[in-house]
Amino acid sequence: MTAIDFKPSDVKLEACFPPLTDTLGRVEREAAATLIVRVCQIKGDVWQPVMPKEIGEILKADREAKIEPLASLATSPFWRPDIFDCVELGFARWIDGDDGKGPVELTEKGLEALRRWVRR
Repeated sequence: MTAIDFKPSDVKLEACFPPLTDTLGRVEREAAATLIVRVCQIKGDVWQPVMPKEIGEILKADREAKIEPLASLATSPFWRPDIFDCVELGFARWIDGDDGKGPVELTEKGLEALRRWVRR
């Protein structure tokens, strides 16, 4: 395994629409990873566990401020982030239990998958 040598802000969420296309095998997983990356960008630009409540707050703030890509995605009835699927396939993990109420973080596998969207 290689060390993660990039920060959340290095991930180009705006490079395509929807973000992280063709990265985790399903758009629902990529949507979940987008939300985790965005929260990490806002919360100090470091990879860290994030709470589901924080995801909701950042999504709402981006939508209200019209910050893309989340502003447009949040209004689509077809956009369905699936953090549980990310966890099931090892791209993310719950820190405390698996009920979706505790913090979640991207795993090394998830972060390595994002590498193709890193600014160089």
